[in-house]
Amino acid sequence: MTNKLNKMYLVSFIFTLHIALSAYVNSTFLVSIMSEKYVGILYTVASLVTLILLTNSSKILKNFGNKKITLIFLFINILSLIGLIVSKNPIITGTSFVLFMSTNTLVLFCIDIFIEHFSDQTKTGKTRGTYLTIINIAWMLSPLISTFIMTKEGGYQTIYSISLIMAILMMISLIFSVKTFKDRTYKRTPFFETFYFIKKNKGIEAIVIINFILQFFFSWMVVYTPLYLYDHIGLNWTQIGSIFTVMLAPFVILGLPVGILIDRYKISKKKLLKIGLLTMIISTSIISIVSTKEVVIWAIILFFTRVGASIIETTSEIYFFSKIKEDDAYLLGIFRDMNPVAYIIGPIIATVILIIFPFQYLFLILGIIIISGFYYVSKLEKENGIPNQNK
Repeated sequence: MTNKLNKMYLVSFIFTLHIALSAYVNSTFLVSIMSEKYVGILYTVASLVTLILLTNSSKILKNFGNKKITLIFLFINILSLIGLIVSKNPIITGTSFVLFMSTNTLVLFCIDIFIEHFSDQTKTGKTRGTYLTIINIAWMLSPLISTFIMTKEGGYQTIYSISLIMAILMMISLIFSVKTFKDRTYKRTPFFETFYFIKKNKGIEAIVIINFILQFFFSWMVVYTPLYLYDHIGLNWTQIGSIFTVMLAPFVILGLPVGILIDRYKISKKKLLKIGLLTMIISTSIISIVSTKEVVIWAIILFFTRVGASIIETTSEIYFFSKIKEDDAYLLGIFRDMNPVAYIIGPIIATVILIIFPFQYLFLILGIIIISGFYYVSKLEKENGIPNQNK
């Protein structure tokens, strides 16, 4: 299975780089075609579409199988990128963007199932740590590539064209990587039954909410940090690209070591989550009081926001995946639902806050919101304390 798992790591890297290249320029690209007020609406619609499909993931997988549905989502993703490249019509561009964003999350969801299928259940920490490290290398490289392209005329189309090539490569690679993959029987569990199960198992409920807090953090930072640095601090895209590359380094540096600490040295997941939350709270709140144009200072501050986020991401993934099996697609769907849910709720709350407060206080309020994570860490049961309905 190791060779097949390595192939999945490779396709994951290709697909993540295809997402990451445009992640920090999507909002400015959309503003160049349509009114700024519609950008948040598009993110919300994309999140709603993703949420609906993830909520019905077990039914979809049972009908199509993971291999077939992944290829379908990839095909839609490719078509959406063509729309973003060639169209200047706001309606076509907006529709293409919604499909692009939705299928990005859905393909990653399918990749989760492939990795769970090919991995050794006794090495969850190493598997998830390696996976997160590999995809985060793509996230770290993307700002340098994107900002280099953005210094040239027509940079947006070039970025989406590169993403298109990578999506096509991903589809070809996937066809050969999962030729022998056989779907297991996916459980079709009604939403309310799933909800009841999660409510009953406090550890699962807590880790899902901790994941939501992390995704909420990302929903603000990904959309509003580049806008803040570009429009309010006055940095250019070359400077922002350098800052973001440093900022994303913790995801590459810490992913595998955190997994090893948990697997080999049995470091408490609750302790790691507390360290991650505290680091995020302090570093995110500091953004509100810093107004310098010094690139190094911004790189250091944002680096530490991602130190905390990386620890939380890796630890929460390991905790969650150590409690489920491959055929628990309905539970994985709920866990991954937290991303679109956060991207629906996050921009709405941020919009209201920006009506009342100056832009910089967005980050202080975000820091305060993250404090709630400590309550849910305390709700996590002792190691190996969450019952698995498959046992």
